[in-house]
Amino acid sequence: MTKTKIITLMCSLPDSAGVNIKDRLLETEAWTKKETPPIEKMKEALNRYPFSIPALYAEEKGKELSNLFTEIYELEIGKTLFRLISLDGRTIFQDYLDKRLEFLGYKSDLIVFLSKHKSQSETKALTAHVSGNYAGADFGGRPHSLPVPAPLEMKKLLLVMDRLNNETGLGYDVTFEVTHHGPTELDTPSLFVEIGSTEKEWANAAPGAVVAKAVLSLAELNKSGAADERALQEANLLENNVIAVAFGGGHYGERQTAGIFRTKLAFGHMFPKYQLEMITEELILAAFEKTGATIAFFDKKSMRGPDRRRITEILEKNGILILNDKEAAAEYGVGFNLREKGNESGDE
Repeated sequence: MTKTKIITLMCSLPDSAGVNIKDRLLETEAWTKKETPPIEKMKEALNRYPFSIPALYAEEKGKELSNLFTEIYELEIGKTLFRLISLDGRTIFQDYLDKRLEFLGYKSDLIVFLSKHKSQSETKALTAHVSGNYAGADFGGRPHSLPVPAPLEMKKLLLVMDRLNNETGLGYDVTFEVTHHGPTELDTPSLFVEIGSTEKEWANAAPGAVVAKAVLSLAELNKSGAADERALQEANLLENNVIAVAFGGGHYGERQTAGIFRTKLAFGHMFPKYQLEMITEELILAAFEKTGATIAFFDKKSMRGPDRRRITEILEKNGILILNDKEAAAEYGVGFNLREKGNESGDE
């Protein structure tokens, strides 16, 4: 008998984009509202497995955020149980959330944080990324620490969000973000899916609906919800993937984003060019172990020579194969590129 997969969707009440996505999810299907655990039990979970608040965010302690669960809804789709939890707290501080969930009887196979993305360019965007800290922990989590990512789920989300973005004429960029911010202390695979990049977009129901539909598509990871040629291509791109850790490029992992639309590669942790100088051998090897990756992907042209040579030496010493963009396309390409039509935001 096939085991039911449990996906926990976390909505932070102070996050208007997360609330938007939650509201759109509740509109799409017949969810069942569940009782929240007793407050004392939730407080015990927090005492046993405390969340993190960096010094930079010390004022959060004065905002009377309880970090308790305020609402819980459940939805079954096939062999997947979605559990939608509203949290009176900040997602980036939720170290050991998986331990708290398990203590409360909500053990999960995947945690998806529904969140906002903010950028100086104020670009309208739908993004996905894994959390983690290269060095310090100013924005949640612990220093030099990485959680377990969900490479195939991130790829599926971006493929589906891109398709729905085009079908609805939404006109947003659909892209990866590299590894950044907390939480870091999670053994359960996790990811962030986000709406960017201002309050106007965070509260807009249209991108919220696109993200909500994409999230529910995770019920059937290797299938597409489309009913045309793209459905076949989308499903093809999700079969028999090779998992990679990426080095180089900017914050939005442009080559990695382009790569998932034309190769059988999926990406876990991604280290951008501006962080390569500070990542240690220990952190690099942890990224491969936690990602379950077998190859390294280099955005070679964007990497400084000293960084590239140092990281190459570490990887070669540990028997890890390195591929650049052309080599990845030659080895894992599928003969088509879903970005050739429609949204081109992730291309090179």
